[in-house]
Parts: sequence; structure tokens; C-alpha cells
Amino acid sequence: MKIRISPQALTEELYKLQGVVSQRSTLAILSNALLEAKGDRLTLHATDLDTSISTSCECEVLEEGSVTLQAKSLFDIVKNLEDDSLELETEENYWANLQSGNVACRIVGTHPDDFPQILDTSEVDLYPIGTDVLLDMIDKTLFSVSTDDARANLTGAFFRVTTEDTLLMVSTDGHRLSKIETSPEEFTPGDNTPQALRDGIIIPRKGLSELKRIIDPKGAELSFGLVENSVVFKSGPMSMSVRLIEGTFPDFTQVLPKESDQKAFVSKDMFTQSLKFVSLFASPKTHNVRLALGEGGLELYASDPDSGEGRKTIPADYAGQPVKAGYNYRYLIDVLNVLDSEQVSIEIIDTLSPTLVRDPNNDDVLFVVMPMRL
Repeated sequence: MKIRISPQALTEELYKLQGVVSQRSTLAILSNALLEAKGDRLTLHATDLDTSISTSCECEVLEEGSVTLQAKSLFDIVKNLEDDSLELETEENYWANLQSGNVACRIVGTHPDDFPQILDTSEVDLYPIGTDVLLDMIDKTLFSVSTDDARANLTGAFFRVTTEDTLLMVSTDGHRLSKIETSPEEFTPGDNTPQALRDGIIIPRKGLSELKRIIDPKGAELSFGLVENSVVFKSGPMSMSVRLIEGTFPDFTQVLPKESDQKAFVSKDMFTQSLKFVSLFASPKTHNVRLALGEGGLELYASDPDSGEGRKTIPADYAGQPVKAGYNYRYLIDVLNVLDSEQVSIEIIDTLSPTLVRDPNNDDVLFVVMPMRL
């Protein structure tokens, strides 16, 4: 294989692979990327056997061929090249020679047949979805995906096409829950929507994180589809397949609190700043902050025998009965960080019932935070 390519273009494509290639796997080949030169393009593949990414860019192919090279090493080398042209040529033993301006180096490569088989996504039925829409859905749910591998069905976000042809994404770690339902103009599922999408699939946390990391909000439009037991996302020359989590996602509707008159409206920025201040006095073990709603507004209070106690009261539009509950302040801040509104609605029923937090101007998004014992 022999190609001439722009180092900048190659760097951009190699960057997309970095979150997938593994440095600690017992399979050394998983730290490599498969490079294939054909026609006028260089195609790159990387996989950890659960998440796979393929992408490509234009290049001058002087000799068609393929090779696998250590992805991180190649990325580190190419991104530091100063010349605007790079020539890469492989030897019979699959070592690769790199020549760019006054730089020359050789790196170890392996036979392309050593690389795991990449899932064929060329025949997948794809459904367009606005790039901004999907990235927003990920932003609103990713933080509450569980990291506890003992509860595998919670280590991903539940994604479903509803009977009303809306898109629903839900995540929970047992302490908080995030839900967003939207109707993007680009999405037209039709009658041939796979039943699996109607029933709902569970997309692993890593796949969503990688998608968020590499997708350009201003780039090519995004599409998704299903093939075998994987979900596929495509944007321009980039294709990502993510193996779905097997199992059943819990019935999240059981924990959604009903509308109540214990609803308060507060400034999001003021609430966030006050939580950060009062958290200075919270226990480093429980992170517990007490919220109390009443005629005087919203009072935030925290105490710890080793650091002292602190309280702060902020204005709140509230007409309900006095009520208080304790929360892990980090869970509340996570929610506030992804809300788009200037105001936030919070519904505290009692010290044990789930608390609803939402954007008062957007019924498509809601968050549930479980209180802690005071």
C-alpha cells in the first residue's frame, strides 16, 4: 500500500477512532486501526468488539492495499507533522514508512487479515434524524446512565420510536431519571419501522459518549438504523455501529410522579450557584443538601460535623404547603447543567417521594431525582 495524503485530513479521521481503540485489551489487535487504500480514498476502521467506527477521507492512492497500524501512535505522529503532505508506504512485513517534509519514521504494522471483521452496514435502512436533535437527546440523558455493571440493563439509554412516531430516550441509575421525547422534522419512520425500535432498544453509554464526542453539530446530517443486534449511526463518511445491551429496561413510568400543587419556580442560575455554595458544608460521604420550600422562598441547608453548616435562601414562586427534603446536590447540579431555560420548576411532594425537575417551557423534557433521608 502506498498513499499520499494531507496530515491534517488524516489527523481528523484518526481522532474519531481514539475513543474506540483499546490500550489495555488482552487482544493487541484492538489497539490497531485498519487502513484500506482504494480508488481515491483511505478508509479507516477501529473496534473494541462492541463499538466500531469506520470513516474515510480523500487521498492519492499510488498503490492500493491495506494494513493495520497502532492507532494512538499513528495519531500522535501525524498530528505533529508540520508539512502539508505525508507519504505512507507499507513493506512486505507490514511495517509502514512515513515521509513528510524533513521527517521520516517507521512503525510496526500487521497483516490486515488479523483485524476483526467489521459489521457490514451498507444495506441498513436508515432514518434521518437532525444532528442537533440526537445530540440534545444524548446531552439530556447521558449523565444519568448507570455505571454499575452489575445492573447491565441500566448501563445504557433506552431509545424507542413511540406509537405517535416520536423519539423517546430515557436513562436512570436508580437515583435519578432523565426523559426526553421529541418529534424532529427530519424523522419520518413510516410503516416499515423495525419492531425492535417500536419496542425499544438499550444503547450502551460508551456508544453514546463516542457519538457525542466525534459528531460535528454543523456537519453532515445524521441517520440511524438497525442491523443484527447493533444500532448504526451514519454522518457523511463516518459510520458507527454499537452492539445493543440485551435485557429489559425497567418500566420508568412507575416512578414518574403525578402533577402536584407543590410546584416552585426558581432562577436556574441562582439555584445552581446556591447549591455550589451550600455544598461546601455538605458531608463528603453523602453530599446531602436539604431543600425547604415555604412562604420565604427556597432555603438550602447543609451541615457536616467536620466542616460546619451553611444555609442560603433564594426567591421562589411557590404557593404550596411548607415542605422539605434532602438530596445529593451533585444530582441536582447535573440536571441544572443540561436545562436550557432561565427558570426551573421543582416539585417536592415529601421527604420520600420522587421529585420532579423540569423546564417550565418545555414539556418534552423532565428529570426525576430521588430524595435522601434527612
